[in-house]
Amino acid sequence: MLEITDEMRKTLDQLRDHIYVDFTALALMSKPGGSLQWYYASGSRSERYRRISFKVGHGIAGMAVRLGRTVTVSALLSGSIRLRQECALMLAEQLHSAVAIPFSSTGDLPNGVLLLGNRDVRVFTDSDVSRATQVAEQLGQLCAHTLTL
Repeated sequence: MLEITDEMRKTLDQLRDHIYVDFTALALMSKPGGSLQWYYASGSRSERYRRISFKVGHGIAGMAVRLGRTVTVSALLSGSIRLRQECALMLAEQLHSAVAIPFSSTGDLPNGVLLLGNRDVRVFTDSDVSRATQVAEQLGQLCAHTLTL
């Protein structure tokens, strides 16, 4: 099981403040081919995220892991409504716009995801996504270090 460190918390809190999003969250796959579990969220309205797990390919976060690339959901993008409705975390936190960025803590296939979200409709800039991608890679390294301890 992943142990969330103060450095991970600080990283997610700083990202939320830097990009001006309402919510950031970290999910990781417990075992290869298994489901993903949300381990930490910054800006959450409750602790419900801890009970939410999802399969690869399901919702925005699962789709990002399956495709191995960033997936964006916004009311302004066609096809986004279905991805939002499939994501229990987006519904629980009342997020209308989100970006999911996959990462790997094993150096292999993606086994984690960083999610950024807003409770209002928003289009994320390339700069926002680039900064979040750097943080996702950093989180992958932190998760790899934590899992090997």
